Amino acid sequence: MTDRGRTAGEEGLADADADRSDHRSQRRRRIILSEIALAITFTLAMVLGLAEHEDLVSVKLFLAGWTLNVLMLTLCFVLPWSTIRASSVIVIPLVDFVAIGLSRAAAGDTLAGVGLLAAFPVVWIAASRVRMGTAVAITVVASLAIIWLPLLLRAEPTTLDALLDPILLPIMLTGLAWFVSALTKDNRRQQEALRESQSALRESAEAGRKRERLLETVFDTVSVGLLALDAEGNDLLMNARQREGHAVAAPPGNGDPNEAELLIFGPDRVTPIPPEQRPVARAIRGENLEAERVWIGTGRSQRALAISSQSMYDDDGTFAGTVVSFNDITELVLALQAKDDFLSNVSHEFRTPLTSILGYLELTLELGDRLPDGVAGHLDVARRNALRLEQLVEDLLAINAGTFEVNPVSADVGRTLAEATSSAGVRAARSGLHISNRAPATLPAVVDPVRLAQAVDNLLTNAVKYNRKGGSITLDARLEDASLVVEVADTGIGIEAEELHQVFDRFFRSHSARTSSVPGVGLGLLITRSIVAEHGGSITVTSEPGKGTCFRIIIPQPAPRPQDVAD
Repeated sequence: MTDRGRTAGEEGLADADADRSDHRSQRRRRIILSEIALAITFTLAMVLGLAEHEDLVSVKLFLAGWTLNVLMLTLCFVLPWSTIRASSVIVIPLVDFVAIGLSRAAAGDTLAGVGLLAAFPVVWIAASRVRMGTAVAITVVASLAIIWLPLLLRAEPTTLDALLDPILLPIMLTGLAWFVSALTKDNRRQQEALRESQSALRESAEAGRKRERLLETVFDTVSVGLLALDAEGNDLLMNARQREGHAVAAPPGNGDPNEAELLIFGPDRVTPIPPEQRPVARAIRGENLEAERVWIGTGRSQRALAISSQSMYDDDGTFAGTVVSFNDITELVLALQAKDDFLSNVSHEFRTPLTSILGYLELTLELGDRLPDGVAGHLDVARRNALRLEQLVEDLLAINAGTFEVNPVSADVGRTLAEATSSAGVRAARSGLHISNRAPATLPAVVDPVRLAQAVDNLLTNAVKYNRKGGSITLDARLEDASLVVEVADTGIGIEAEELHQVFDRFFRSHSARTSSVPGVGLGLLITRSIVAEHGGSITVTSEPGKGTCFRIIIPQPAPRPQDVAD
């Protein structure tokens, strides 16, 4: 950015120097052209006067005026005007007045029109940067001097009529001076306004270039690919990261592919996405995308992208284009895949020793009366926990494989919840907690009773683990709006509001759970949500840190059959 800014500054100075040089060149040209016009006209008058030299008052004086004018023309060519102050240039038209005055005095009445040559210096002075009053005053004095001095210098007495007869020339020249000065002032004001406008335009353009450089730098700095498109799908802006992604998606040997030629695949990494269904094409049609996952490229260079877009609209609501972001999530996707593979492999590895443990426990329990007193009870507890662990392993395998299923049947949910309360009651009592079951003793519903019991047991287990001594746990259930509603509430440590949306994520444990030293792996609520989802239901959670948590399960119930209503 610094180098670019310095370059822009140097360019600005160069432009300013060029403007000044051009201004000096124009100033020199104006001076020479103005004097040449007078010199040509003066020369023609001189030729005409010499042709009638018998009538001239003084030929030498007549030629002296012309010679003075030629001298001024020569000076206009040779003087270094770039080093001379602009205000000094007014000397030239003043000297021209003298030259014209000499020639007019020498011409007498023969060439009275020589005085009209004064219009040239009058226009020059009026068009210069002197004030209008000054220009008019100089014109009045100079024109009167041109017509009166010859009269005053004559030997004959000067009468009033002689002074007033040629007064028309000064009047005309004064009017010309006023008109040209006013016109020049207005023109100069317009030029100044134009220069200010041009200066503001240059400043605006430079500010625009700076903003553009800043925007390009920001865009190239971010680690997300960005692409701006107009309403017709033409590229407006593409940052460096997106250009890299574009190159990855290009077919081999095609250095500049269009959107339809890019290698873009679905989540399975092998199925090409049709051009009209690709995220960018959909974004151009006005869709707002949110983390659409695709794979680009082939082989080891293949990358996973999460693509989002936001449409742009004009003030009148007309679609004006879209901005598309491309977030490279390859490492995240591969990490999640590795985690799933690890979990699946570990679950498979657990299954074999668990099967062996259960087998030996069942064989030992078959000894019955031959076991020492109390041993059978301990072995039965070990068997139940081994069965529970086996079910957890099976559930994890089913979730990873996408084959988690429930088998809803007509069941007595009241009895299922009573058994779950009885089972959790032992753990609650050991922790100094009070558990109450407010569900009806009989509550018929269509559910998978084994899976529902597993879901409720997970919620009750958490309510016990994350509660405080002397706290309480409440289990409730009812049929409401053609749905089975089950609630588990506790007075435990609670969950922070910003963490509530994560409680059903795999391996997630809230901050309060991690700091409570309570063991856990963050899978119970994931399995519970899967059970509820397979029932076609939903589970929600509300919590307040330090006051407790409430989980609500809602499972839709089928409409009663006509024969059931009749019964």
